[in-house]
Amino acid sequence: MRNRDYKRRNLFFSHESKRRALNVVASNQNLNIFLRWWAQLEKSKLPRQSSICRVKNRCVETDRSRSVITVYKLSRLEFRRLASRGLFLGIRKSSW
Repeated sequence: MRNRDYKRRNLFFSHESKRRALNVVASNQNLNIFLRWWAQLEKSKLPRQSSICRVKNRCVETDRSRSVITVYKLSRLEFRRLASRGLFLGIRKSSW
């Protein structure tokens, strides 16, 4: 599972500049309609897996995909375990 997400991230980074350039051309209303149509065709030829919406946030420790805290790139379970051990400065379990 980890390998699949890693490959998707690499595909995204390798095709990102081309996809953005084609998006700009395709959305520019001042350009010729045929040029905009060509940009749409070229964009559709890019691999589906290279889109940003295919990339999923995953925990770096457990590879869990649900409830990932994006700042720490950890799942809530792993974050709680590490925080209770005192490995994050300034974070502790609340009690009142």
